[in-house]
Amino acid sequence: MATNVSEKDKTLQEVIDWCNSRFDKACQDFSNASSGELAARHMVAIYAYRGVIDHCRSMLGYSGSMPSEVPNQSEDAKE
Repeated sequence: MATNVSEKDKTLQEVIDWCNSRFDKACQDFSNASSGELAARHMVAIYAYRGVIDHCRSMLGYSGSMPSEVPNQSEDAKE
């Protein structure tokens, strides 16, 4: 399991790359489909791979801003 952002991003990028290759294959298979039912199956795969790719891309990097300073949270800190 990824332990930091760069490892997480590397793992996500590997998933994106794999899905892209499967997406390309599904598009090619869709173009070569000999029946409507077969074409529909490939279209489902195309949408599924695209959804995973988009989701992984949305998870790359930090999802929010990191504070530059953390306030003192000790018990005797006065506000």
